[in-house]
Amino acid sequence: MFLRRWVHCVTVPVLGLLLLTWSGIRTVAAQSFTELSGDLPAVVTAAASPYLVIADIFVPSGKTVHIEPGTVLLFNNFTGLQVQGVLTARGTPLRPIVFTSSNDRTYAATDTLNPTPYDWNGIYIQKDGMGTVMEHFKVRYAVKGLVSETKFINLSNGMFRENGRSHCIIEGVEQQVTPGSTFSHSVAVKDATVDGVPVKILHDPQAAKRNVIRYTGLGLLVGGVALGGVSGWRLRESMPEYVALQGRDSANVVTVNGATLFNDAEIRFKHDRAGLIAGSVLALLGGIGLWWTFTF
Repeated sequence: MFLRRWVHCVTVPVLGLLLLTWSGIRTVAAQSFTELSGDLPAVVTAAASPYLVIADIFVPSGKTVHIEPGTVLLFNNFTGLQVQGVLTARGTPLRPIVFTSSNDRTYAATDTLNPTPYDWNGIYIQKDGMGTVMEHFKVRYAVKGLVSETKFINLSNGMFRENGRSHCIIEGVEQQVTPGSTFSHSVAVKDATVDGVPVKILHDPQAAKRNVIRYTGLGLLVGGVALGGVSGWRLRESMPEYVALQGRDSANVVTVNGATLFNDAEIRFKHDRAGLIAGSVLALLGGIGLWWTFTF
């Protein structure tokens, strides 16, 4: 009896440990990465994220590469991002764009190594990378987080942490970056004009599309709210009248012009109801359009 109890006490924890280990192995193996190297495509989609960078990746000279919000790029040792053209990496507060080590367990659950500074080379923006825009992004565990040969870039709400030699260097000057806090850098149009740099490089290539959709959405939202509000206010009067007349004999509610009060009340009720529905739909579409402009 004693032997059976001893075997039971020993085997149950061991089997439990093996089960947890096997489950963990299956969980780790389930995560897969999209490998990247060489020239980047025009759009780096978040749907295929996370990406594993196995060799240097490039924004080709004369080209524009757009990285979608929520994209995660994991860099192997001795790899980095070389920006020779224009990079547009606009994350959002809820979906930042992450550049980090392939050992970063926050984003690479399959790795067994601990991330450390100097794990990968970092982001290097050449002079031809003027006009590069990065918003709501994170750079972690690089030798030098971000180095730019040109000041004509726009960085907004960037976060640098656990980088080796430096976090951000622009035209040879190390920037005052507080690890874990947001950092921004922008150049005014007048500064570009003084230096003889084409102003158009500071313009967001998506700005025209964003502004059209944003102001159209805002107009629909305001118009929909106004239409729905007025119609809803009128419906407060027309609906009770319509409901009250539904139970009466239409022959006894004839107006002097021959039309019944019931018909008149029904028309006003349906008109106000349609206005409320139309206003709600317009406001919803406008709100969705307005929200969408902050995602690209």
